[in-house]
Amino acid sequence: MSFERIKSIVLMILVLTSGYLTWQIWTYQPTYENSDQSEYFKVASDIKTIADVVKPKSVLLHVGERHYQLNGETEMNNIQQAFSKWSIYSLEDISRQVNEVEFLTFIHSKSNTEINFTDQIPFKLYKSVFNVEMNEIPEFSFDKIIFNSSNSNLEEAKMYFISTENRTIIQTIVNGESIRRFYGMYYKNADEYPEYVKYQVNKRKDIYLLKDPPSMDQFSYQLGYMNINTFKNALFSDPTSVRHEYDSDVEEFTDGTRLLSVDRDSAMINFINPSQKKEAFSSTSDLLQQSINSVNDHAGWDKRTGGESPFRLSGISQEEQRVIFRLFVNGLPVFNEEGMAEIELVWGNEEIYQYQRPYFYLEFAYPYPSKSKLLPSGEEVIEALKNVKNLNPEAIEDLEIGYRMTTINSKSVNLVPTWYYRYAGTWIILPFEHEGEDR
Repeated sequence: MSFERIKSIVLMILVLTSGYLTWQIWTYQPTYENSDQSEYFKVASDIKTIADVVKPKSVLLHVGERHYQLNGETEMNNIQQAFSKWSIYSLEDISRQVNEVEFLTFIHSKSNTEINFTDQIPFKLYKSVFNVEMNEIPEFSFDKIIFNSSNSNLEEAKMYFISTENRTIIQTIVNGESIRRFYGMYYKNADEYPEYVKYQVNKRKDIYLLKDPPSMDQFSYQLGYMNINTFKNALFSDPTSVRHEYDSDVEEFTDGTRLLSVDRDSAMINFINPSQKKEAFSSTSDLLQQSINSVNDHAGWDKRTGGESPFRLSGISQEEQRVIFRLFVNGLPVFNEEGMAEIELVWGNEEIYQYQRPYFYLEFAYPYPSKSKLLPSGEEVIEALKNVKNLNPEAIEDLEIGYRMTTINSKSVNLVPTWYYRYAGTWIILPFEHEGEDR
């Protein structure tokens, strides 16, 4: 083969190779790994469980004709933690065995312990607090746990989950040792706790009120603030597309559909997603669990991680698809006329429809000008109710002492113990002719 022919073949190979490489460059389409934006914007959180945000609000001890109550935060935590050692062997609906006339007597019997909760609690969620030795769990809710506290030597004892709203009684069997242990720790020394007296609201409802005027501490708290971007990143599907507007004391974030409003005066946020039409969850268990998960996802319980959640379940409505968690301090609920002590979620079809809450937290307490306040007794409370205009006393839903939160300035608040009554679903300050004395 001649040299010229070899040269021609080599040249042709080079031309073909060059053409192939050029074609590869023109037609190359790189493969990019899809990025899950929701995971990118997911906020690390201090996870809370049902036991962290659903706790007893009080324990009423019926000893003969007298009644004593404990509601301290430490005591409520200890009692609920003890439940983990209480084994539940069965659940039986015995509602038909107790008629309407006997219902309140069944609850308030002489040796009973009455553990009260803030609202109807779905057992399918709360069962994780107990040691439930059953495979199939019926769907029911309760707002009281009742058991006889007599110092019995029985191996097994009966306990009841009661719904005062639905008038249902679910009977279970627990280990007798659990009741004896409770007797030794609390019931045996019942008279060491404040005494309460019964106030009959109507034929279907009794409320127990403090017999003597209580002297209670008042507090002032320095506030800390959560990062607004934490909420923006959690509540918008694509936070990078959110527009930010600022007008006076109100900030707004919107993606054209969702709106997050930030009120700097009250340190409150209000989020609304109008595209989410309300659609009922299949059960209160699902509604409550989804609400807990949602607040978990953006570390929304409190900036201080690793400790007890200061918020507890306060109200749940399957009809309205609404869940409310309330701030608690020293075992008592905190109230504020502007909603500054509540986390409120209203659910739509797949996402949150409305979300309202404070973005501050109680950082530390400092001395209050007058440390304690003497509050009216239960008898004075009953008299004060009679003087409230346009009030039907038989429609009172609850009466209790809570802290009224008032702002001092943008960095601090006062918590003042105050009597409240709940009427038509709303907590209202009970007015007295003579307010309690500061000490």
